[in-house]
Amino acid sequence: MKIRFSFERAIVVALLAGLAGGAAHAQSTSQKFTSTKHSVSAPMVRPDTVPMTTKSAEARRDYELGYQHFEDLLMLDSGLDFLRQAVKADPRFALGHATLAFVTFDPVEGERHRALAVKYIATATPDERLLIRWMNGTKNGQLVPAIAAMNDLLARYPKDKELANMISGWLCSNEQAYDRGAEIVERILQQDPTFAPAMNNLAYCYALGGRANLAPAWMDKYVAAMPGQPNPQDSYAEISRMMGNFPAALEHYRAALRISPEFTSSQVGIASTYALMGDQSRARDEYVKALAMAKDPATIMNYRLLWAMTYFRENDFQNGRKANAEVAAEAHRKGFGLQEAEAYRATALFNPDPKSALHDLDSARAVLSEKHVLSPEDRDTELASILQTRTYIAVRAGMPEVAKTAFAPLNQLARTSRGNLIQQSYHSANGAVLFAQGMYADAISEFQEDARDPLSLQFLADAETKVGEPAAGHDVLVKLAGINDERLETAFVVPQARAALKAASPATAQPAAAPESAAPASAAPAAPATPVAVAPATNAEVRGLRGGPLD
Repeated sequence: MKIRFSFERAIVVALLAGLAGGAAHAQSTSQKFTSTKHSVSAPMVRPDTVPMTTKSAEARRDYELGYQHFEDLLMLDSGLDFLRQAVKADPRFALGHATLAFVTFDPVEGERHRALAVKYIATATPDERLLIRWMNGTKNGQLVPAIAAMNDLLARYPKDKELANMISGWLCSNEQAYDRGAEIVERILQQDPTFAPAMNNLAYCYALGGRANLAPAWMDKYVAAMPGQPNPQDSYAEISRMMGNFPAALEHYRAALRISPEFTSSQVGIASTYALMGDQSRARDEYVKALAMAKDPATIMNYRLLWAMTYFRENDFQNGRKANAEVAAEAHRKGFGLQEAEAYRATALFNPDPKSALHDLDSARAVLSEKHVLSPEDRDTELASILQTRTYIAVRAGMPEVAKTAFAPLNQLARTSRGNLIQQSYHSANGAVLFAQGMYADAISEFQEDARDPLSLQFLADAETKVGEPAAGHDVLVKLAGINDERLETAFVVPQARAALKAASPATAQPAAAPESAAPASAAPAAPATPVAVAPATNAEVRGLRGGPLD
């Protein structure tokens, strides 16, 4: 997966829009329904919005509060708890089941509630059924009908801010359709310039899509719109970090924790910022604090993967392997197949012995054949990442036949899947095979299809140089060196790019981050210390990191 675990989780949650439509709206609707009980199912109808059908006022209230906490406030544990209470209050609440399945980090819970949403879908209105089909389809491999349902909903409800914001978040986080996602929330903000969740999503779509210079102004507005909430500060911190402004990132993360000391996303953000600054010992200490705060078992696994990666960052392969082996063993016991596979894939990428690395990838792939509960989308996307990594390692090690063998099943997978992340892995791996064959011009075209992935960018820089365009290759290296995120691929490739630039010309390498004492006291970050980072490529949720917060 290309956006890895906690990075992706941060991205997914922050980008997903709350159906509650903002904290104030959620609070008012919860008050509205607290005093009224309904004995029969009836859709909750608001002008120009998708209806919500449940027989229980309690379920409606908890559903609204769940989205308020999960999406608008990024209080993940309480948000999930409210959604669980909603479907407990009304077990036949189809949209409630679908929403819980859509946002949960637990694959077993997700599969169970997707099935319940289908079981009770007849109790929902026709347009609710479209929303359920979109939510379920993004997880169960039915992406084409899911996108069709999404487009129908956007056409039928052009003024539904919450719906559009949620769809925009999915487009930017899961599909990397940054321009399309930004376009949707830009339209929302034209309709309602005060809609705070859209400010957050738009800033992320800009930052992830390579227009990070446009993001800070929206972060200023977001902070001003929700001054007493931690998430605006947390989002500002992550975007500052993407832009290479680590002191500002730390200040914003700490500001979020001053508002809410239990805001785990900001604590792990501090840890990852120290990791990106090169202080791995401090990063480990900060990750331990985040682990003590986290409650969700999948989140804990993700944070442990980030903790283990600090050893790889400081070239301590043996301790990194040991730490990842422990994560893999616990993930196996607890049924978290994605995290188990990622632990093996991380070890493989940093393994200095190519043959041993291929064995690590064999272990990663074997996990996907075990009886773990995984959605088809998660399984296929993780498989694509493993095969892309295998192709990369084989080509770099001078094993072209191994690369071709790894590419074959990925080629077949890409023929049957319309998922953007799988397509990007396909293009990257195909480019690597073409590169190994000396077909550099053709390889360049393929790498450009996955131009936010560090592995692809590294190959692209080399391919440009091979075809006699060293200036273009240098520009790609500069772009690569400007990436600052938590992805495994970033930790492996970006230091190499910075070292290559420094060797060629010290002035082009990324400058060191300013000392912590230089962090501004105000909400607005200082000017970026580095060129604007390229938007992170992603695979998804760890999505185990494929399903994680967009802060």
